[in-house]
Amino acid sequence: MSEFTGAAGLAGPAVRPFAVFDLDGVLVDTQDAENGGLAHVGELMGLRLGKEQRDELFSGKKMQECLDLMADLTGTAPPRDAMAIARAKCEELIGDRIEPIDGVAYALEQLAAALGDRMCVASNSPLGIMESRLRKAGILRHFEGRLFSAYDIGAWKPDPKLFLWAAEQCGVTPDECVVIEDSPVGVDAALGAGMRVLQYTADPADGPHREGAVTFPAMRLLPRLVLESPLMAPVAPSLAAAAHLGGTA
Repeated sequence: MSEFTGAAGLAGPAVRPFAVFDLDGVLVDTQDAENGGLAHVGELMGLRLGKEQRDELFSGKKMQECLDLMADLTGTAPPRDAMAIARAKCEELIGDRIEPIDGVAYALEQLAAALGDRMCVASNSPLGIMESRLRKAGILRHFEGRLFSAYDIGAWKPDPKLFLWAAEQCGVTPDECVVIEDSPVGVDAALGAGMRVLQYTADPADGPHREGAVTFPAMRLLPRLVLESPLMAPVAPSLAAAAHLGGTA
């Protein structure tokens, strides 16, 4: 197979991959702030949670699921505008600037030079929040016009529909895509869509969430991994089916 050369002499197969990024935990880390916003609503409902408790209760779930969980725990209905309250508190905790995850700015510059606009973000977050977080992190320019929210199609990870919709809108096939994820639900969604997966694990000791995902511990390694992703084995239909049927939050 012939090769192309991108930024900093990075070489990859002649078939250029299409990179699909998750947002939180991959490009930026706002999970603590999001959990803090939900915990604030919990306090209004009479529920006080420590950090470990709220992380276990909220991380990786849709906001409505979290509100329903707190209602079950307290026997109290959330405030009518609970989502708006949680999001406002989250933005207050974040402030005006978000630091991208270490190495992300470098990785995106390298990938933009090699892939051009063959990158997008597909997230369970609402579109407005995606735009705000990426803008505050100073990396929105890499994804202008290529942000895909689960809210727009009513399908959230681990459902693979979000990734399949993003690929369709960008005019690429699942086989061209490599998804950069960190969560079990994201890995399941990507494998269920028949897409190759690179799983970011800040702790090198962590293994893949599911067979078929390739782990990496540092974002500075990402450009070469993405460019070489067409050399990865295609996602086996059995793995795709298992991820689609067996994904858990």
